[in-house]
Amino acid sequence: MAIGSKILIHSIDAVESERLIRLLMYQKFLPKAVESIAYATQALVSGEYPIFLCAYSTESNDVLDFLKFMRQDSQMRSVTPIVILSKPTQENITNLIKVGCSNFVLQSAGQQILINKVEAIAESFGDIRDKRQFARIEIPEYENAQLLITARNGNKYPVRVSNVSMGGLQLVWSPEKIPVQRMIAGDVLVNCLLIAKSLDLYADLRIISVFNYKAGVQFMGLNEERQGKLCNFIYDRLLAENVSSK
Repeated sequence: MAIGSKILIHSIDAVESERLIRLLMYQKFLPKAVESIAYATQALVSGEYPIFLCAYSTESNDVLDFLKFMRQDSQMRSVTPIVILSKPTQENITNLIKVGCSNFVLQSAGQQILINKVEAIAESFGDIRDKRQFARIEIPEYENAQLLITARNGNKYPVRVSNVSMGGLQLVWSPEKIPVQRMIAGDVLVNCLLIAKSLDLYADLRIISVFNYKAGVQFMGLNEERQGKLCNFIYDRLLAENVSSK
């Protein structure tokens, strides 16, 4: 995954942070949220996150102070801040420009405007959208993650899930456990149940590729609630992997 895909988020509003995480992950970015502005320093100094997305309002003096510090620090100066503004005044904008910020998005603006801004900055780091992939979570066999496929007779039959992303799943099986539902690229698997530890999710899936004892399937039409469950599962796993690898 290109380095431009990784974004650090700060907002004192937990609901807003969750919305941003879901939006960015679905656009194939890899975000991480910090609750306190003080926690942002370590992540940004590491060079792992070239984009810092933060919420700013008239009362957010600590955010303004941090942005000023960030733009002056030799290790964080290369990070590009994107500031989400809530009812900004001319003084707010002037102060942000003075400390070196130039990328602003109104909180009331549509999601596509924010996505366009983030995409443009990510591309400046060489992270082209077509080359970026969804963050993918590998699931060990011992966890026994399964997709219960609804066959034509109405019964559900399990197939093991080897990895999960916001885009879809990879299914695997052995010669002894061939799925009762024949896998053909282009077919749709209706009302399947994905079970992976803390995640249980009903979804329709389109088969996009079939190989020997393996198939790739793509999520279709997930509503906001189901997108949220999927996003939270992947996000928690990503954070756990990062912690365990340090």
